[in-house]
Amino acid sequence: MIVRIALLLVLAASIGASAQPPERGPADLKTLPSDRQVTSVAYCNGAYRLALKDGTVRTFKEYDLAFKIDTGAAGPAKGRPALVATGRVGDRAFLVFSELDELKDALTTRC
Repeated sequence: MIVRIALLLVLAASIGASAQPPERGPADLKTLPSDRQVTSVAYCNGAYRLALKDGTVRTFKEYDLAFKIDTGAAGPAKGRPALVATGRVGDRAFLVFSELDELKDALTTRC
């Protein structure tokens, strides 16, 4: 009985692994549309307000926005942080900077 359960678990794991899509590399963050290029970041009362290059503003709660740095070839251009959606309904995102100093300079408290 235990052997059958073990075999079923192994079979289920192998089927699940083969059903997953192949891994993709990150998108080229230098070529994002203007609605994903951030021009300013402001923090106030537990929320981040991101002004985007297309003129719109997105607001994220503290725990819904994560900050990342990508210094690689596919990372964002200097001075143009990229907004990368991570949640299923657009409620979570990564804000990706080209270098650490850019991240430090971008974060300000403005209400």
